[in-house]
Amino acid sequence: MSDALPHRSVEPLVFRALSIAFTIFIIGYILVPILVTLVMSFNDAAMIRFPITSWSAKWYYDFFASAQWTDALKNSIIIAFGTAVISTSAGVLCAWAFQRFVIPWRDGWYILIMLPLFMPGVVLGLGVAIAFGGLSIGDYAFYGSRELVMISHSLWAMPLVFMLMEATFKTIDYRIVEASYDLGGGPVRTFFEIVLPMVSTGIISSLLFAFVISLNEFVMALFLTDRDTQTLPVLMWLSLRSAGTPRLAVASVILALTVFACLTLIMLWYVRQLRKVTR
Repeated sequence: MSDALPHRSVEPLVFRALSIAFTIFIIGYILVPILVTLVMSFNDAAMIRFPITSWSAKWYYDFFASAQWTDALKNSIIIAFGTAVISTSAGVLCAWAFQRFVIPWRDGWYILIMLPLFMPGVVLGLGVAIAFGGLSIGDYAFYGSRELVMISHSLWAMPLVFMLMEATFKTIDYRIVEASYDLGGGPVRTFFEIVLPMVSTGIISSLLFAFVISLNEFVMALFLTDRDTQTLPVLMWLSLRSAGTPRLAVASVILALTVFACLTLIMLWYVRQLRKVTR
């Protein structure tokens, strides 16, 4: 018995040390590339080189003074916003239907909804480009439009929204929903006035996650955009092939800051809703 006690006391220490070491490794693995990119964006040289010999913010001025780069950023934001609206609307309604109604061939529909999430972006991008390449509405060509990219990005974003909202809807106290029906509230009114406020945290999270997914998506956008609608990741890739200037680092910092801003909004909204519940 006396020999077993030291081993029992050492085991938790070993696991704790390994957990701390692994956590530090993961945090460093995530943060180091971001910090290096941030540092490189202040490089005064004409090419990306490390270590930096002189510092300057000129590439930030260069980025925002370039119509090509600011237009690409604008395209990315507009497409990401449209994707967030489309995928969140479809994902919320889909998840609600799966939660509340009996659906024939439920498992088959579930697999079909989740299928695009597991498909390579090159397959989806090429497939959409071939299928809708010649489609036009009057004089408006669908191929190369922002709307086509929004719908394509929703193929990836909507399944994630669906999974998140399906889990969120399971946390609802459905006695409140039934009480609304008993008091004369119709299905539509109950859904918008009772259900949606109860799952607002999930909806806001879905919107921001879908926004981030679309903002950073590259492969499908490469197949589906033209010079007027190309997104920032596409322009970054095209520029990297010709000249690796610190302007690329500036674009990366802008994308990273947008992601951090979305995550901050999610956390603030979650804390706000948590405080409401605890009052």
